[in-house]
Amino acid sequence: MKKVQIRVSGFVMVIVLLLSMLAACSSNEGGNKQTNAPATTTGNKEGAEKPDVTEETSKPVGTVKIVLPGDQPKDMAGVQKAMEEKLKADGLNIKLQFTYFPWDQYSNKLNLIAASGEDYDMAWTHVSWLSQITAKNVIIPLNDLLDEQGMQLKESIPAANFLSVSIDNKIYGIPTLVPTAENNNFFVIRGDLREKYNLAPIKTLADFEAYLDTIKKNEPDMVPIANDNNRALLREFGDVYLPLGDNGAGPAYIDPADPNLEVKSFFESDIFRKIVETKRRWYLNGWMPKDAQEIKDSETALNNGKIAATWSNVLKTSERIDAFKQTLPNGKLEDVFLNPEKPKYVFDAAGNLLSIFSTSKNSEGAMAFINWFRSNQQNYDLFSYGVKDVNYKLDGDAVSVEGIAENSTYNQVYWAWDDIRMKHFSKNVDPSYIENLKVWDNGSVVAPTLGFRFNADPVKSEIAQIDAVGAEYVGAAYSGFIDYEKFYPEFKSKLKSAGIDKIIAEVQKQFNDFKANQASK
Repeated sequence: MKKVQIRVSGFVMVIVLLLSMLAACSSNEGGNKQTNAPATTTGNKEGAEKPDVTEETSKPVGTVKIVLPGDQPKDMAGVQKAMEEKLKADGLNIKLQFTYFPWDQYSNKLNLIAASGEDYDMAWTHVSWLSQITAKNVIIPLNDLLDEQGMQLKESIPAANFLSVSIDNKIYGIPTLVPTAENNNFFVIRGDLREKYNLAPIKTLADFEAYLDTIKKNEPDMVPIANDNNRALLREFGDVYLPLGDNGAGPAYIDPADPNLEVKSFFESDIFRKIVETKRRWYLNGWMPKDAQEIKDSETALNNGKIAATWSNVLKTSERIDAFKQTLPNGKLEDVFLNPEKPKYVFDAAGNLLSIFSTSKNSEGAMAFINWFRSNQQNYDLFSYGVKDVNYKLDGDAVSVEGIAENSTYNQVYWAWDDIRMKHFSKNVDPSYIENLKVWDNGSVVAPTLGFRFNADPVKSEIAQIDAVGAEYVGAAYSGFIDYEKFYPEFKSKLKSAGIDKIIAEVQKQFNDFKANQASK
């Protein structure tokens, strides 16, 4: 397989050029090609024109019921009122209703909403869930709705991003526009503590483990690392694309550097074994929580100085920095991306999504609302940050909450619809961090899996059984609670009985069809 590298000057151009990269790859083994692409624009804050709502369409009415994860912002009512007034002024007679579900219940709630026919319209979803939630008919294709109510979205979001949220040419979510190359494979550490103990910047697993050990020996009131994500270890032990699953686990995987692009069982791989053995070593060394109850909320623990490392992604530090600085003003967050010299793959040109429920009674209104705030800077700021000078202030181009009353805070989950062309960063974010984001995708390798989206429907019963087996073993294994050699034989036997080989075969079949289809274009 010939690797194709992105070598352009800025992040947004990287995303737009992914489409041409796919076309360039199509003549190579494993290459991808996209046709019939909608036009794209690449506005940014510095001088380029933003996408704006200009086209008159039929105007939906009624209430749009929105589901999001986490805790409802304190001034949600005030911001909602302001949005409804602005919607009306813009000719959209739409009311809004927000429901927030706890993180540990969220994905199950989405399934229950669809299964019970509850009347909700749109929700945050993730690209890694698409195979399962489309097979369960949780969400609907958006192609027609984009044509009817989302024309500005079609024109302003690059086709490569829509390609990554499609199954059988059906678009199932409105993607964020953010850096994409291995963007979830990070840890974050306390940079101030690394510097305090004269440790070099972390680039290898050995460096990272030296940091954890130093924290264990010198900070007795801290847990060196929370146990809440394993993706950052994938780069250490292999190159992994997971067609279904997330957080560093799933029944099937593809190595993008494999010339045969063979679909293999992740749970039966050396990669899985090495991650489990690593986490077991961390646990036995006292670097991880001793039980599931010790660190219930890693974000709170990070902000309270109870942990020294946890999961991260390419944008997460910018999202968590303000809450961190409120309690630890002299602390420093520092991202860790292991083995930076290795190829940096673009597996998906999308991550977080906004999708529309199959049970929606106002799907047109939901799409019109997304189009409204994703196509206009003022509307984007209103939904993302609240009312200017009430919920936030602007310090130059930076968002600041200094002087904002506690009951006026609006800590919205804006990462669910991030668009780096319109995004404001906190003044607590180091300018060098922002500059790094702009070039993060430079030199990345477009994986031959880009655009492949597994249809889980033919094996949905087997996937449900594998999920049940995984719930019995994988969480405990990734928590370091059990030795690999002790649980693995029984785990493997149950995987076989649950039908993992059938899943692997189905993924391979669909991926072969995908490659053949790309080669014929």
